[in-house]
Amino acid sequence: MDEDKKKRILIFEDSDIFADMLLEFLDSEGYLTARAENGLEGIKMVYSFLPELIVTDVEMPLFKGYQATRLLKTRPSTKTIPVIMFTSLGESKDKFWGSQAGADYYIEKAPENFAELKTQINRLLAESPPADYEQIKKEGRRINDNALVEMVNNLLDHKLFQTTLVGLLAELSHRLSSLEETIRGIFELLCNVCEAEICSIMIKDADNSLLVYNANHAGYTGETAEDFNAMAIADFNTRFPDYPVLSREVEDFFPAGEKTRRIESYVVVPLKTSGDEFATVHIGTSVKEYFSPVIMENLGVFLSAAAPIAANALRLRQMEILQKKTRSAFARYVPVDVMDEIIKKSAAQASQSETRVVAVLFSDIKNFTKISEKTNAQEMVNFLNAYFSIQCNEIVREGGNIDKFIGDAIMAIFGAPKTLENASVSAVRAALRMVKGIPRVDTSGIVLPEGGFGAGVGINYGECMVGNIGFQDKLDYTVIGDTVNLASRLEGLTRYYRQAIIVSENVYEAAREESTRGEDSGGGFIFRRVDSVRVKGKNQPVALYGVYAAWKGGEDGEIPPELTLNKDTLDQYDKGLKLYALREWETAGQYFKAALEAAGGDDYLSSLYLKRTGEYLINPPPADWDGTVTMTEK
Repeated sequence: MDEDKKKRILIFEDSDIFADMLLEFLDSEGYLTARAENGLEGIKMVYSFLPELIVTDVEMPLFKGYQATRLLKTRPSTKTIPVIMFTSLGESKDKFWGSQAGADYYIEKAPENFAELKTQINRLLAESPPADYEQIKKEGRRINDNALVEMVNNLLDHKLFQTTLVGLLAELSHRLSSLEETIRGIFELLCNVCEAEICSIMIKDADNSLLVYNANHAGYTGETAEDFNAMAIADFNTRFPDYPVLSREVEDFFPAGEKTRRIESYVVVPLKTSGDEFATVHIGTSVKEYFSPVIMENLGVFLSAAAPIAANALRLRQMEILQKKTRSAFARYVPVDVMDEIIKKSAAQASQSETRVVAVLFSDIKNFTKISEKTNAQEMVNFLNAYFSIQCNEIVREGGNIDKFIGDAIMAIFGAPKTLENASVSAVRAALRMVKGIPRVDTSGIVLPEGGFGAGVGINYGECMVGNIGFQDKLDYTVIGDTVNLASRLEGLTRYYRQAIIVSENVYEAAREESTRGEDSGGGFIFRRVDSVRVKGKNQPVALYGVYAAWKGGEDGEIPPELTLNKDTLDQYDKGLKLYALREWETAGQYFKAALEAAGGDDYLSSLYLKRTGEYLINPPPADWDGTVTMTEK
């Protein structure tokens, strides 16, 4: 056959004997072959030999087979080159790593399997699309040893491990329904981390009981397995000397076998949740001095990720046991059929919604985009955590329920699920607490804009649909409806009107009864009419009110300036609004000017209306003008 027409196959193999046998076989089958003695040499030869298929060993010096495969499969130019990986059928780890690296087929490393190797080579050559060899040639001119080492170092075993096994653990946590299934799954994955020939997981349960799960994967004899379990129990007792075991449950996933080899290497690793050890993992293997630093690092990462999954499964088990005990206790007083009906109705109601009248609060950081653009990610996370902690504690203190975080925004509900005597009053008090709490937020690592750091709060009150919304695996207790949408719009208007807090007329009407200043203030706070607007997407006008905490000059040091109001300013401002509504532009303007002067020239709303009256004096609005402003932006 013409040499140019032969299919090119590159072999990664460090054993001279096996390489000679394999090359002789492939040459006899009409392939054009080349050999690399290690992973590094093999990767370099890809760029010069331009193979159409690669056959690689697993264990090699200078990069293992799955490391080399992983690199080639992540490069756009070489990812379509099929890779067949030599492995041992008894080594599940090799298959696992090969699969995660992207190998196309796995075959036992033995001469008697050369016929199968030929079949799979022909199949893959026929099915695989051709690689971009021109691009490979171009890349080859830039490839050197240092570049290859740097690329492969980014794909080291423990990195590959962290992005695969930990991901599989996450999948495991979603599909398992019991502690026993969770531990079985952890045992199976553990065999991909190390030579876990025999394992035991011992878990502290409620009431000083001990749960013991054993997995004799290698099939050690019963006597060896008993010796291993005795050693594991002794280590557990040493680690938890103050935990008196009053009862013990043992589950053996694999029976004893006939393997008579000794256990040469053994390790015990604790499982922790919230910093507290609640279980131990014991692993034994017949390989001497097996648990190297690299293996222990991989094992540590895996078990750190497995610990919360096991802890959650343990808590679910404990809850189920508690429910059974509670059911048994109540069965003495309530007939079983009646109790089943109650439970059935409760479960059905969990997915039902109801209409409730609630107060909805939205809060958002002003100038957040500018702040985030000039602050590094970690400092921003620290800042947001500190901010949310202070703001949410104030909401909870007033009986609110944190519904969700939307970026830097907070959405809270007052009046559901817990009924409040006056949800609007609670929401307004929470808003005042939130604004007062802003100076306590640590901004030392934040680059603040000229306007400084502040937040706007919008509150609406009305009917909402309340219930659990989502799908079978994820439900959120939340509220939906126009009341929610308007609350969000009100928060956005705080920037336009330069107010710390803006509430709807519904909130004002519900909260004004606790007035300390007649019709213009509520218990511990002061209302001020801001405007009448049609928000984007709504035709019905909404009256807006600003909220303040104290009169200027009588406040204590904890109240920020944006929550104080000059009393004379409000008096003049209110009179100006009444004349403004009557289209008495000139007289209304005089009152707004007086209001601005009473505030020392610093009152945005007075200056806003003073400007409007001046414009209307020159260009009066149409006859059907009702004083409502239509907003074109959210």
